Amino acid sequence: MSFSFAVPTSSVIALNPSNQFEVNVIEQTKKHNGRLTLVGGRVELPRQTHLDCVFEEWDQEAGGMAATLDNVSLWAIKTDPYSDVRASTLGKLSHETCLPEHRDIPVTGHYGAPDHLYLATVSGIPHPKDGEAKRCFYFDVRNLNITADEKDSQFGAQQDLILAVYRLFLAGRPVAVDDFVDFVSLRKKLPALLAAL
Repeated sequence: MSFSFAVPTSSVIALNPSNQFEVNVIEQTKKHNGRLTLVGGRVELPRQTHLDCVFEEWDQEAGGMAATLDNVSLWAIKTDPYSDVRASTLGKLSHETCLPEHRDIPVTGHYGAPDHLYLATVSGIPHPKDGEAKRCFYFDVRNLNITADEKDSQFGAQQDLILAVYRLFLAGRPVAVDDFVDFVSLRKKLPALLAAL
């Protein structure tokens, strides 16, 4: 018997206040094979709201030199449960609230089901704090390359697709209700949309 968990998460598109095309990303130390991601993480229900999660994850992953988030607002919600699937344990995904004898039961985590995506500006200089990130830096979304296969992307958790939709948003295209429900089809249609900019 196998178990699956929907793992709600929050992520932040944290902007350089002097250039809205530059988004803070972190280079992961271990997760996502050391690829780039936005700052974010799983919501610790019932202790946290999605917004609480964004502030706590930012502080842990990029707040090492007193960098903070300002003007935080919900931008979109990702609902595709298959965009980031990872093996885990019941203990980890239940925040150790399960019975002790059940903590090591293997489960499949469907991360970002849902993922609340926030926009914010950064005050200060982002810097790793908790060791999860090797480094923090601003990535210009105009330099984004959408690969045909997610495994070839420089971004983990398919967050290149989120940044591509953000790039379209900056060009005047509103976020569509169905943008983040099927990442397989989104990956196929984005190159043509970006090429038209």
